[in-house]
Parts: sequence; structure tokens; C-alpha cells
Amino acid sequence: MKMFFFGLLLVFSLGSCETMQSAERKNKMDFDLKLYGHEVRWGEIEALPSYLKPELVEEQAPLAHKPENIRVTEYELLVPPREIEEEPPRVAQTVRINYVFRDRQVVRTLVDKQLWEYDAAAKKWFRANPIPVFK
Repeated sequence: MKMFFFGLLLVFSLGSCETMQSAERKNKMDFDLKLYGHEVRWGEIEALPSYLKPELVEEQAPLAHKPENIRVTEYELLVPPREIEEEPPRVAQTVRINYVFRDRQVVRTLVDKQLWEYDAAAKKWFRANPIPVFK
């Protein structure tokens, strides 16, 4: 009888460990995606490639001819983060970014379909697709 209860306790503890890891990963996702959005909103365009998966950094096109000439006026979540794969954990979200060129006051909009992938070793979410260019 003791073995039965021990086995039951083991099953429940393993299940809760999985749940805790999943909750930690989701909290980290919320944090990393909000931090990325904050960087965009405050015009830290040059910092955005640091969110890319390391192997994508070299392939990323320059984000703007003059990043300091861009002022983001809105960063709106169109499609909230949703899980699209479990292993490796991947989520997708879509945002609309409105911005102006400071020297011309030309208003532009881009729709950014973001793909994010969790790196368990780094305990960090990385952007897994290129960042759109501010033209």
C-alpha cells in the first residue's frame, strides 16, 4: 500500500514540475515579448537584432537607412501570442507598427508577423524570423 501512495505522489510531483516549467516559460515569453515591444515603441531600432536567434543575426537586413530618423507612434497587438508548436516551443503574434520619419513627417505602417522560439538552455525567447525593414 505504501508503494502505491509513493507511486501516486511521484506521478503528481512530476506533473507539477512540468506545469511549473510551462508556467515559467510562459512568464518569460510575456516578459520577452513586452520588452521587445518596449524597444520598438521607444525607438531603440538598433537593439532589435539582439532578439533574433543567433544564426539569423548575420542574415538580417539593416532595419532602416537612418534609425535615429524614425519615431514609432504606435505598436498595436493585432493577434496575441499563440502557441504554434510544442517542441521546440514556438509562438506567433502579429503587431502593427506606425512610425514617422522625423525629417519628413511621413507616416508609415508595417504589419509585423513575429515568430518566437524558446531556447531552454538560455531560458530565453528568440525571434525566429527576420525583422521587417522600416522603409
